[in-house]
Amino acid sequence: MKRHPRVLAAALAVALASALWPVSTAAADVAPVKRVSCPSVAEINKFRPAASTEPLLASLEATPTTCSYGVKGLPDIPLGLIFFVSPDFSSPKEVEDSIRAVYESNSIGYEFTPQPLPALGSGAFAWADASIFTDVNWQFSPGAVARMDLGLTWLSKATVPVAKLFRPMMEVYTIPGERTVNGRQWRTTCESYSATARCRTDIFATVIKKTPTGFETVKGWAFNSLTYRWSDRALWKTNPLGRTGKWTSAEGRQWRTECDTPNTGRGACRSYILTTVIDHKGGKYTQDNLWVFNNQVLFN
Repeated sequence: MKRHPRVLAAALAVALASALWPVSTAAADVAPVKRVSCPSVAEINKFRPAASTEPLLASLEATPTTCSYGVKGLPDIPLGLIFFVSPDFSSPKEVEDSIRAVYESNSIGYEFTPQPLPALGSGAFAWADASIFTDVNWQFSPGAVARMDLGLTWLSKATVPVAKLFRPMMEVYTIPGERTVNGRQWRTTCESYSATARCRTDIFATVIKKTPTGFETVKGWAFNSLTYRWSDRALWKTNPLGRTGKWTSAEGRQWRTECDTPNTGRGACRSYILTTVIDHKGGKYTQDNLWVFNNQVLFN
């Protein structure tokens, strides 16, 4: 995701993309992202101490919102770790209140004693009942709560670092907020569009701007790309951003889109706009017309 100093005529590109899909509701109505990028078995197994006699995780079964890790050799514990995004709760506080209400109303002979986990964010907590599992709940993304069930002692002792391995899918491009990834600063904002949502991602970078007297190099937030969150492919049937092809916009700008290629991955389209890119090489500024990535459409 490294970016060279350049100017991408970003404002115009964004305006053109906006015209292809009208805004329908305010940003506050954006649905939470509940899709998860499951860490590999090897990534989690790194937290098992060499002296532990418990088994390693051995397998992973994943869906868009769940990650289930199996173990071998323990018939009583077929799954060592289960992660899922709650379909019913939007905050850890709601989860805690719900569990507490169940314990109080049913006079369960086991005390509910949640342990705060501030390292996972406000309201995050862990708790264990009479079963073998330790349950962990935290704010996974705005409006979405993650739950992780841990069935092995070495996992329970590494609760926080293991939990931090689970991230929202394509977080930089789909979750509002500012974050640092691979040493670069990113900023994302999202707004609702039709039956999906569109997110704009900016990157803090060195940008070359054209001035009346030449060029100047400045550091600041620069447009990176737009992302249309997951939706049914049929929603994009008549939209050029959702199918392979080339076209010229009403403003005379040239676009091209590719879908379901090794570059986009299955179930996605990427669109590029032909624009002037300014670079600084060998002590002088250059201008070239290049195809520049502008947006991506994600399908269910």
